[in-house]
Amino acid sequence: MAFMVLLATVVLAGCGRVSTYGPPPGAVDPLDDTRSLIASDAAVLSDQEIARILTTRVEVPQQMRVAVLYLAHESEWSRYGGFSLDGFRGALDPVQKLRDDGRVFDVSFLPSFLLPAEKSIPLIREAAARYQADWVLIVKTTSRGFRNDRVFGTDEARAACEAECAVLDVRTGTIPFTSVAAGEATVAKVDGEFSLRETSLRAEGEAVALAMVQNVEGLLAFLDRLSDS
Repeated sequence: MAFMVLLATVVLAGCGRVSTYGPPPGAVDPLDDTRSLIASDAAVLSDQEIARILTTRVEVPQQMRVAVLYLAHESEWSRYGGFSLDGFRGALDPVQKLRDDGRVFDVSFLPSFLLPAEKSIPLIREAAARYQADWVLIVKTTSRGFRNDRVFGTDEARAACEAECAVLDVRTGTIPFTSVAAGEATVAKVDGEFSLRETSLRAEGEAVALAMVQNVEGLLAFLDRLSDS
C-alpha cells in the first residue's frame, strides 16, 4: 500500500510545475576559503567571490520594475516564419499578473535594440540597468505541434509548449528564481486564416500563454516567501 502511495506521488509530481520554492537556506563561511577545491575555476570566479555570492541575500525593493526578455523560441514551425513580435508579446500577456504583487509597479519588455544578437548575462544586466529595471524575467520557450487536416469537418491544430523562466537580479547579478512549466492547446481553424499553419501558430501562442500562467503563479508565490523569510 505504501508503495502505491509513493508511486502515485511520483506520477502526480511529474505533471506539476518545477520551480524555485524559496530562498536558499542561510549559508556559512567555508572553513578554509584560501584554497580552491577546483583550482582551474578561479580563472572565472575566486573562492572568495563565490562565497560572497552564495551568502548574499536578494532584497526585494518596495517599488520594483520587472523587465521581460523573450530570449528564444524553438519550434518546428520557426523555419516557416514562426511567431511575429506581436505573437510573442501576446503569448506573454500573463506576465502582467506580476503587478498583483504590490511591490511591482511596472512589467514591460526590455527593448531589443539595447542588446546585441549574441546575448550574455553581463550584457543583459547592463541593458536592464540602463532601463532602470530591478529584475529581468528571462523567458525561453520550445514547442511541438500536430495538425489534423480533415477531409470533412473543421481542420484543427494542437501545440504543446515548455516555457523556462529565470529571474536576473540586476543589482547583484544573481539568479534567485527559475521555473519550468508546460502548456497544451488545441484550436480549430477559423474564417480569415488562409492556411492551417496560421491555425498552428495560434495554437502555439495559446500553449505558451498557458505555460506562462503557471510560471507567473510560481514567481508570485516565490515573492511572497521571499518577503516573509
